[in-house]
Amino acid sequence: MKVVVLGCGWSGVVAAHSLKSKYPSAGVVCLDRSFDGGLLRTEAVGGYLFDVGGSHVLFSRDPAVVNAITAMGGRWVAKERRAFVLLDGVFIPYPFENGIYVLPPERRARYGLSLIRALMQGDRRPESFKEWILNTFGEEVAKDYLIPYNEKIWKRPLEELSADWVYTPGRLPLPSLEDIVKAVAGMETVGYREQAVFRYPEGGIIAQYRSALRKAEEAGVLLVKEEVKEVKKRTDGFLINGRLRADHIVSTLPLRDLPAMLDPPPPEEVFKAAGRLDYNSVAVVGLGLRAKAPPQHWIYVPDRRVVFHRYAWISNYLPDPPQDRSTLIAEITIPPSREVDTEALAAEAVRGLSELGIVREKDVEVVKVWVHKYGYPIYTRTHRQDREAVERYLAEVGIATFGRWGNWHYWNTDAIYKRAMEIRNLVS
Repeated sequence: MKVVVLGCGWSGVVAAHSLKSKYPSAGVVCLDRSFDGGLLRTEAVGGYLFDVGGSHVLFSRDPAVVNAITAMGGRWVAKERRAFVLLDGVFIPYPFENGIYVLPPERRARYGLSLIRALMQGDRRPESFKEWILNTFGEEVAKDYLIPYNEKIWKRPLEELSADWVYTPGRLPLPSLEDIVKAVAGMETVGYREQAVFRYPEGGIIAQYRSALRKAEEAGVLLVKEEVKEVKKRTDGFLINGRLRADHIVSTLPLRDLPAMLDPPPPEEVFKAAGRLDYNSVAVVGLGLRAKAPPQHWIYVPDRRVVFHRYAWISNYLPDPPQDRSTLIAEITIPPSREVDTEALAAEAVRGLSELGIVREKDVEVVKVWVHKYGYPIYTRTHRQDREAVERYLAEVGIATFGRWGNWHYWNTDAIYKRAMEIRNLVS
């Protein structure tokens, strides 16, 4: 039996390793154009280390998943989360509903009442993402924080988005009545406990990817550096790029793009469903600073006056943060229809960080921008139907799909690892 995994980012490499572990005598091939880690990529520029795909850390509700990923290799460090929401000049510890204890009593009471009123409504299945925010956090928290923040990320009217993704286990922190009451009383509590201590590897987040890639190679997975251009269905399996034969295919390529590679082509309705799968690109602006970082990790910024929705002190993630220099990345989402001007984005990000008092322009030594076409899958109202229509057709022709882009789901790396254990059941 020969299995070919199309795309070998994080999803592809853990899927290939999982398959080889279950079928040691099978030929398992991972096909990728670069093996650069995708969004789990790290680059050194001018002596500064940047995670160029955005802020990524390792955490999970399932300790076994964390242990399995860290056991793949490398030096890992456990860090106590220091994340914040920057609202009206105040760094409110994340999650917001726990962190409001730092606010003056009148604001604590206002946000606490908003959260409690929402809890009193009970759990109602919302018709849109905006309705879910209002139902879960109440009018005041939604208006000041969650609506402007999410509008910055998704760049779509929130009432036009589905709330399906928020029901992914472990995807978002949710308020509890006990924590809200304590926060209103000015007492410190810890929310989103599975993320309160996270892991991060020495050498940047690419070390997580490289360790997994090395494990897959050691297990016998064959790595082939080649871009996937054509997948031809034959009576005896598949032929990829006119030369590579496979009995089974697992694709982690973007679900939106795969139908155009198939021979014979899918029905028109499959192309239409794939074309409706929406996404945002992401630009990551990296700054190397001749200044020490504050004791923070990542910060959410709902302020509509600045272009980025989040920034992170990546140098503080490292096992041994530098004392005289620091690395910061700011993340900006871009709808697919919008032109990307990297120089303008860099200037706007630096200006915003300066106006917020986060950096001093005289300390900026390095600025670089990385743009990724596929950054965030968008949960439109037809997301589920469109995704299932494409997946159903691919399954009918014998192609299993997997991963954030293979399944068009907003999954973390731990969720992908856990689901990789299930991908073996799709191949027999």
